[in-house]
Amino acid sequence: MPSDTSISVKALLLVFFSALLLLSAPSAPALAGSSSIPEGAKAAPGDGFIQAKAAVLVDAADGRVIYAKNADERRPMASTTKIMTGLVALEKLPLDRVVTASKRADAAGESEIWLVPGERLTVEELLEALLVKSANDAAVALAEAASGSVEAFVDDMNAKARELGLNDTHFMNPHGLDVEGHYTSARDLAELGRHAMKNETFRKLVGTQRATISWPGRDYDRVLENHNHLLGEVSWVDGIKTGYTSDAGYCLVGSGTKGDLGLIAVTLGETTAAQRDADTVKLLEYGFSKYKDTVFVEEREQVTALPIPYTIEEELPLVTAGRLEASIFEDDAVEKVVSVPEELELPVEKGATVGKVQIRVGGELHGEVDLLAAEAVGPATLGVKARYFWDRFMLWLGSSV
Repeated sequence: MPSDTSISVKALLLVFFSALLLLSAPSAPALAGSSSIPEGAKAAPGDGFIQAKAAVLVDAADGRVIYAKNADERRPMASTTKIMTGLVALEKLPLDRVVTASKRADAAGESEIWLVPGERLTVEELLEALLVKSANDAAVALAEAASGSVEAFVDDMNAKARELGLNDTHFMNPHGLDVEGHYTSARDLAELGRHAMKNETFRKLVGTQRATISWPGRDYDRVLENHNHLLGEVSWVDGIKTGYTSDAGYCLVGSGTKGDLGLIAVTLGETTAAQRDADTVKLLEYGFSKYKDTVFVEEREQVTALPIPYTIEEELPLVTAGRLEASIFEDDAVEKVVSVPEELELPVEKGATVGKVQIRVGGELHGEVDLLAAEAVGPATLGVKARYFWDRFMLWLGSSV
């Protein structure tokens, strides 16, 4: 009968050789749905990426959604309301118009510049108070000046929302204080921000850290400090609007620009201002990481050449008028299209525009640059033509011998 020791040795040898077979076997392919990520690939953010209750990150130029979390959920919007207030006011009022504050403006409460009934400020000053200081009394004053009453102005805000396709947005006031029926979504706020930032005056105001406006009856001006503390703290942040109420939580429609690339991040329902700011920066940085700065042609780079009429195998080099570069989203299909005439029309001056190079991304034009003649070509005179035909004849004659 074999001893216990010999059985143990055999068992160990069996385990040893089994392990060798497993190690030498080829790896099994990953199953569909495997969570493994190829080396160098960037994983999409998960649910814990940010703490906001709802958020979205979009390309400011074309609205491409880069990240979304509960993006279509209807939520209170707090003072991000003032993006629409400012936009509608800019469309309806000249900046130099003088507005007289009403009792209703004086009674707006909460964040304010302490307007008093009868006080007179320009639209431009009220817009600074609205978009830098987030003043509720300025919102009411602008609403009454633009549409005759707050109620009529709110109707105009909702009409603008419909025009922009903001299907999950409805306004009840111009300042954003909590009230039933006053709501938006992260996606709608991003689209509103995209549109508003196309207005040069709006863009300048929401990028202002500190401003001063007049204070009638005082020996000093009002000093307005922006609630968006990312302005100045992060060099590439350039807007847009913060907000807070007990129902909405801490909110921010933030924008960032690097080179020709602009992004807009919306965070809603944050528990603290610090978390809101951190999440906004995290979203924007994630978005920038998804784009690659690409140089397609350098200035004075020869792209192609055209045959010169009435010459044998002579060509006119075509060079670019400038550098062509762009920020391209990962995996986007990029096409470089060179457009030139089928035949040169003589004469051609040095530096004359002869064609163009276009960069198309997903079929859409993303940038273009002219193609210039690198040298001059004279006119096709009778002598030039005669010499050309003579040279052709001599070539033919030589090949026939």
